[in-house]
Amino acid sequence: MAKKYAVMMYKGGSGKSTTATNLGAVLVDMGKRVLLVDLDRRGNATTGVGFELGEIPRSLNHLFADSELHPRDAVIVTDFGLHVLAADRGLARTAMNMSPGDMFMLRELLSRLDDDYDVMLIDTPPNEGYMTYSALAAADAVIIPVATRGFSEEGLAQTIDGITAARKSYNRNLQLAGILFTNVERGTLVASSVLKSVQEDYADVVFPYVIPKASVLDKGNAAGMPGVLLEPKHKAAEAYRNVARRLVDANQ
Repeated sequence: MAKKYAVMMYKGGSGKSTTATNLGAVLVDMGKRVLLVDLDRRGNATTGVGFELGEIPRSLNHLFADSELHPRDAVIVTDFGLHVLAADRGLARTAMNMSPGDMFMLRELLSRLDDDYDVMLIDTPPNEGYMTYSALAAADAVIIPVATRGFSEEGLAQTIDGITAARKSYNRNLQLAGILFTNVERGTLVASSVLKSVQEDYADVVFPYVIPKASVLDKGNAAGMPGVLLEPKHKAAEAYRNVARRLVDANQ
């Protein structure tokens, strides 16, 4: 059965999509069968692994619209072996029309793929809503990327509250896999302040690795190829590999 991680933070610019795509690439390189699920209408995870929005025959949105369509029929595969349920801009309309009863659609359709994968990574929108709730309903655990920028602590607190609410009402087994610092620029006052504050408040759940600010990650997003594959020896690539190993070790 696949281990499902929601990559979630109630704040834009946190590195969610970058984390989902790079972790996915690393896990594939480790020999894992990995599915990337893009729930964000902006489709950054989809374009970040080489696909263009609007040019995908079947997307995740098609699965939401047609319950008889098998999820395998919407899976597309990257050149480096990562499988993807892609986003499209129609997800915004779908999210607006969702009701409480729709929160479990994602869980149900991913359950049909459980035997096909070892890991599923769900890239979520940067805000509360039924699309995010559906990710929390489907996930086994949550990875929270926290960029060391202003207002990140407020977004982190809201995200933790969302996980707590999900545990109480519709997914009592949901775990917090960890808080991952991203876009870390050592030596700046803002970065130092965010690192210190979050480590003090959430010491037990912070990953012991940080993702440094790295142009190769931005280049990878623009090129449609995760930065960990462009420069495998870069410090950012090694940090993502360490996080991936920790996730794998935790599930053995």
